[in-house]
Amino acid sequence: MKNAVFIGLSQQVALKRRLDMTANNLANVNTTAFKAEHPLFEEFLIRPMNHKAVSFVQDYGSYRDLREGEFTHTGRPLDLAISGEGYFSIETDQGVRYTRNGSFRLDPDGYIISSANQPLLDENNRKIMVDVQFQELNIAPDGTITTGPGQTQKITLVSFDNPQVLKQVGNGLYDAGAFRPQAAAEARILERTLEKSNVNSILEMTSMIDVMRAYQTAQQLLNSEHELQIKTIEEMPTLQ
Repeated sequence: MKNAVFIGLSQQVALKRRLDMTANNLANVNTTAFKAEHPLFEEFLIRPMNHKAVSFVQDYGSYRDLREGEFTHTGRPLDLAISGEGYFSIETDQGVRYTRNGSFRLDPDGYIISSANQPLLDENNRKIMVDVQFQELNIAPDGTITTGPGQTQKITLVSFDNPQVLKQVGNGLYDAGAFRPQAAAEARILERTLEKSNVNSILEMTSMIDVMRAYQTAQQLLNSEHELQIKTIEEMPTLQ
């Protein structure tokens, strides 16, 4: 009897994890360049003494859907999207972080900053500054910035051998930890464009309904098992 309860509980824990991720995906359906995340599960076998193996559900990680979102033309010179595998480098108080959210603007001093007021970095990890007196600003696909006097700095685009190692730290930023970035040779910048979230709201809503139904089924199993235990306990005195 205990095995049925433990199996049902392990399933509910896994379903709760999946539900949390689905809800987070739906909450970020309109977040620029957001990448959907999905849980990973595996079978976990336990073989009690002199009994057959019991199969549990184990949540052992997650993976990020790295497919590009839809590109939308905005007309703003500092709205930048990345075509291909690449990330912008951003300076934060905790060190360099990485993002695909290319919604930038100029601060009063002429530095290009993110929506969270964090500076965009160039190929030498320096803050990018442009002369605010020049209205014309162009950014080439390779990241080269050109203003009235000519070329200034160059936006760096980096990539990682395994982007799944990047850890989300909020505001669309990722922490690479001990993993070192490399130049994203194949990636290109799309000027006056933003990348939408790649979350498919219809699929996520369908997934949420499936999770809720599976959770209810697991709960019914637990309720039935509990009723069986109560009935067994009540009948034990008459069996003695």
